[in-house]
Amino acid sequence: MFKLIIRTLAFCRKELSSSARQPLKILSLVLGPFIIMAIFATGYVGKNKFDTALVVPQREGVSTRLEDYASFSKDTFNIVEVSTNRNAVVDKLKEGKLGAVIVVPDDAIDQIYNGKSAQFPVYYRQLSPLQANYIEYSTYVYASEFDKVILRESLEAAKPQTTQLKDYTTQMNASTDRLQSAMQSNNQVAAKTEITRMQAVTALAKQGTASLIVPGAGQGNTQESKLISQKVSQGIVGNLNTRIDTIEKQIQAIDDGLNRNDLNSSQQQSNVSKLRESNQALATDANKIANIPPAVLVEPVLSKAQNLASTQASFVNFYSPAVVILLLQHIGVTLAALSIVRDRSLGALEIFRVSPINPTEILIGKFLSYMILLMIVSGLLIAALNAFLGVPFIGDPLLVVGVLASSSFASIGLGFLIAGFSRTETQAVQWSMLLILASIFFTGFIVPLAQFNEATRYFSYILPMTFGATNLQDVMLDNRWPSLFYLLMPLGLGVIYFMVGRFLYKRQFSIS
Repeated sequence: MFKLIIRTLAFCRKELSSSARQPLKILSLVLGPFIIMAIFATGYVGKNKFDTALVVPQREGVSTRLEDYASFSKDTFNIVEVSTNRNAVVDKLKEGKLGAVIVVPDDAIDQIYNGKSAQFPVYYRQLSPLQANYIEYSTYVYASEFDKVILRESLEAAKPQTTQLKDYTTQMNASTDRLQSAMQSNNQVAAKTEITRMQAVTALAKQGTASLIVPGAGQGNTQESKLISQKVSQGIVGNLNTRIDTIEKQIQAIDDGLNRNDLNSSQQQSNVSKLRESNQALATDANKIANIPPAVLVEPVLSKAQNLASTQASFVNFYSPAVVILLLQHIGVTLAALSIVRDRSLGALEIFRVSPINPTEILIGKFLSYMILLMIVSGLLIAALNAFLGVPFIGDPLLVVGVLASSSFASIGLGFLIAGFSRTETQAVQWSMLLILASIFFTGFIVPLAQFNEATRYFSYILPMTFGATNLQDVMLDNRWPSLFYLLMPLGLGVIYFMVGRFLYKRQFSIS
């Protein structure tokens, strides 16, 4: 057993000393990725603006001066030209001189009054599906801004029913004063006249409340409507008709008294007081509704997103752990594969055959050396990212070591597997490059795994990076425990890769 350990550690020392004699190799493994990430961090501005031409109708009062449309430039569309010639600016778009063209139709209002939504054509020329989707979403946001402007101006220009309701309460107060004065002076004719006026105004007000433009006054039966409108519909809006019904009953009670020649009894005076109180309560509710600004009626609900992650969401923060795992996987696969292939091409395999060492001891020795090397490189790279680029490291260092170790284990095992199928160093390098390409596309590095079908997700599970990147992001950036499945799967894969690679290596090791 002691000899086995000595022989295994001898290969470990051989590989480590070989790396130690090449300090520039270690430096490049750390410094190269760090420089790339530093350039990305300092050069990425996060803005995705497209130079845009705005085509406006050619009619009096519509300006074509660019400075008049400064408010039209949004995060996506940067208005650089205002024109009335659609064909000319579309030609510029085709020539690549513009990023987008927004056309405001001349008959927009006519389309609306014909019962159709006004169509604002937006032209763009993009091959990237991400850019195309971004532009199309932004056009929806842009159209929503026009919707808000039209609705807000419509509400401001028209006399809302809420103002009419306030006018009604004002008239009712004045009529109540005149009614009380007529009753106190025993003028039954004047009192009956005010009762008739009150009944007419109340009937008109009751009709107006059915078409109030206020949140919660509709008849929506969707769950979304029920979630937000119950309090309003049962509160201010729901009370309006109830209060008007009460006022009608109180007016009727006074009218019944007048029909009995009861003008100024204590009961009648009490009825007038109750009528005044009911009208005041209605006026309070009417004021609350009338004080809702048109801008709030246009946008009654606004969302406020709050990210509960422990660190700020940014591309640099998010991709840094994934880059570390990608680099770790590539180094582990490449070094392990090239080491085996190089031993075979240099004739070292013949020397090993006549020595007392066996294939398992060789692989374990190489395995230990590469594990140490990968842990050193990944540790230095994470420290550099944290110290110089400000990438957060808020998780438990032991958990980070565990994630790195499990990913390294699977990567080295995969390298031994590739070595078993490679006859030359060129083939080993080609396999390593293909793994990088697969890791970029199928591990969630660019496109989330949830957007792939089930068969493709199973394919991604053979790559160590699929598990390591997610775990390292969770631990480093959000101080979360790594997924146990994602932590154990690389270990299981590493064992499978190692055993298959050992089988293939033993076949090569044996003298045919």
